[in-house]
Amino acid sequence: MPTIPNAKRLARLALLALLIGCPLAAGAQDVPTVKIGQATKKTVGTVTATNSGDIACYLTLKDDRGVVFEEMADFEICDQKPPLEGKRVTLTYSLQKVMSDECQGDPACKKTRTVALVTAARIISAGSTTSTAAKPAAQRTSFCTPAETIVFACRTGAKMASVCASKDTGPKATLQYRFGKLDGSEPLEQVLPEGGQVAAARAANGESVPFSGGGGSWLRFTKGRFTYTVYTGIGNWGPKGEKRTKAGLHIEHAGKPLATLKCQEEPISLLGPDWFEKAGVKRGNEDFDFPD
Repeated sequence: MPTIPNAKRLARLALLALLIGCPLAAGAQDVPTVKIGQATKKTVGTVTATNSGDIACYLTLKDDRGVVFEEMADFEICDQKPPLEGKRVTLTYSLQKVMSDECQGDPACKKTRTVALVTAARIISAGSTTSTAAKPAAQRTSFCTPAETIVFACRTGAKMASVCASKDTGPKATLQYRFGKLDGSEPLEQVLPEGGQVAAARAANGESVPFSGGGGSWLRFTKGRFTYTVYTGIGNWGPKGEKRTKAGLHIEHAGKPLATLKCQEEPISLLGPDWFEKAGVKRGNEDFDFPD
């Protein structure tokens, strides 16, 4: 029996499991972390206090080893319902500009600095006083925060792919791809760009294309030789030329397909020529073939 093809197949399956089944980064055991810019941030902890300051919401937490750490977060997280005190949460970060310390809280001051800001804190287990579970998967529409725009969201079984943009448009618009478990019980498995949200034109490339009987759009994020493309379209793709829709996440390595995860229900999507123009996203040097 030939052994090389089997070995290649096993290696391919192992690589695919790594791509869509493991967190981005992990620190010591029971202390999961993620790399944001130059900083390594803990993604799971129990909130012991929240404090709304002049610059941000300040969270005090303990990791699963009892080590205390503090993070800056969106203001709205301090007012999140139910309250976070005593709850074990998973944290999502992005690089954001906040008022500089030099401003000393003066709203007229325009100086800023860039920090790794907590943009979402999702409850994942019972707290110290009540039994509050993570948000049910059936209620989750995306991994985007209330302060962001959902560009694309697609359920692929127990997991979801989301593309989130800032509320800004034009050159100031930022963009990020996120992938993970629907119920938020674990840190996100994939976040691109990894260093936080960057300008949409630099974060991804994409295009709208015409088809017989319709058209489609795709948006691609790249990490090394891997590409992650979300797509949606409609065309005369049925066996007898009837209209069919396509939507999902397509993963490639060095130009070779690794996996296609199809949306299991109607996706949320702003992908199209209007959004591409507003965000400044271009096609780049590669095309995209919509998978069957």
